[in-house]
Amino acid sequence: MCTGHNRARIRATILRINPGCAQYRAGAILIWFALLLIVLLGMVGLVIDSGMLLVAHRQAQNAADAAATAAAADILAGRSTDAARATAINFVKVHNGLSEASVVVNIPPVTGPYQNDRNYVEVIVSDPVRTLFIHLLPGVAQENMVRARAVGGFEPITAGAGVAVLNPYVTGLTVGGTATLEVEGLVIVNSEGKGVDADGNPVGINANYYAARAGSNSPAYASRFQIVGGVDWPQNFRNIDPTSNAKVLYCGELPVPDPLLFLPTPVAGGGNGTTTANGVVNALRGSAKATNQGYAINDTSGVEPQNRVVSVFSDQYPDLFNGQPYLALHPGIYTSIEITGGKVVLKPGIYVLRPFPNTQNALKITGGNVIAEGIMFYNTGHNYNPDNGEPDCNDRDKKPPAWDKTVDWDNAEFGSITINAGMRFSPIDLERFDYQQWGAVPNEAFNGMLFYQRRRNTTPIQIEGNADAGQLSGTLYAKWAAVRIAGQGTYDAQFIVGSMEVTGSRVITIDFAGKKMGKAPQVFLVE
Repeated sequence: MCTGHNRARIRATILRINPGCAQYRAGAILIWFALLLIVLLGMVGLVIDSGMLLVAHRQAQNAADAAATAAAADILAGRSTDAARATAINFVKVHNGLSEASVVVNIPPVTGPYQNDRNYVEVIVSDPVRTLFIHLLPGVAQENMVRARAVGGFEPITAGAGVAVLNPYVTGLTVGGTATLEVEGLVIVNSEGKGVDADGNPVGINANYYAARAGSNSPAYASRFQIVGGVDWPQNFRNIDPTSNAKVLYCGELPVPDPLLFLPTPVAGGGNGTTTANGVVNALRGSAKATNQGYAINDTSGVEPQNRVVSVFSDQYPDLFNGQPYLALHPGIYTSIEITGGKVVLKPGIYVLRPFPNTQNALKITGGNVIAEGIMFYNTGHNYNPDNGEPDCNDRDKKPPAWDKTVDWDNAEFGSITINAGMRFSPIDLERFDYQQWGAVPNEAFNGMLFYQRRRNTTPIQIEGNADAGQLSGTLYAKWAAVRIAGQGTYDAQFIVGSMEVTGSRVITIDFAGKKMGKAPQVFLVE
């Protein structure tokens, strides 16, 4: 048996034979500990620093995503590429706190599936990150670069509504007299007014106005009514499909954002180098007037432009003019356009209506033979600047002064709008019409737009007369204005307005469903 006494004797014998054994053993442990400590620190550094690098990459990616979408929104709003680049850099360095990051903004992108498409913005963020542990290992640098890339842009998407009334503070939709409204599509009403839902339950705020009204002799038909508040008579909001008994009236719904919120202000650009042109011809045309007695053009510049009145264009319009003289108007900036007779052609392009102060009619087309195909009217105030779109471009998210007294509105003066639906109107169509003549091609965002009223402009729009199918087509956008339709007929149109009132004694059909017009561009993050 090996007792404690025997173990001591054995140890003494070993030490006599090899006196350095104990010291060697202690030194080996120290070496192994040092080697393992390096490995252990490397593992700790790998875990901590890798996590830190992952967090830094996510921050850089979030910054790139936000910068790309913000810059794309700038481009959509009509701002210059320099302004969009500044916005992207600001979002990375200020809003996301990456002050040391390097930011590259390419408009359009230089790589990827959206290369050379000016509707898209590529943002590349490179951010230096200093490690805490892993750089202690041989050959590992302390500063590492994380890189993130994002591409944002805007694409047109169909709003899907034949009628969208956006004003929450008034009766959104009124069908009165003995008129009948038929909408081949969705009807959106953002009004918060009082009323009841399809089951007769009270809906909406306790106000002195209904969200939507349709009397017993003036029903409304649609594929769906989507209303924030309530209606006066739910039984008068009916299914457009006579073979279906499906419910179409939905009250107490959430409001729908303005589908054309990002529609840019029409500008000529170039005035101060900060705004990109999007189709406005920066030429003062004065006021144009056509009657059965003749034509008059008041050119405020004092120089009569060429080709304003042309004797014969019978090859273009033989069915209407038969070689007779007519007034030919070209895109540009007008103080007013008034047509009550005669023969008039509006050449394809954007017609800016910028009235003088105290001008009664900005646009009045109530008679004569008129062809206005491939056009868009932009109804603005007397202080509109065609170089940069101010002050119009500043009121996208504002409510009109009647409902928001805190807004510092400009003192713009506006003219009224009255048009006869029996004329031949069609919207901007980049595939059908040539817009190169004046060197101002409309932005794709305006494709399908017929009428665009400055958002702050609350002047009512009056549409009269009888509309044959296809004579008045396109999207009409007047965010805070009332549109009043009196007459009958079919409109191949979409109305995105503050409110709508339909009167008369006949059927008015808005046939929008399934058409590729009035597309609202929206900003997307695509890469």
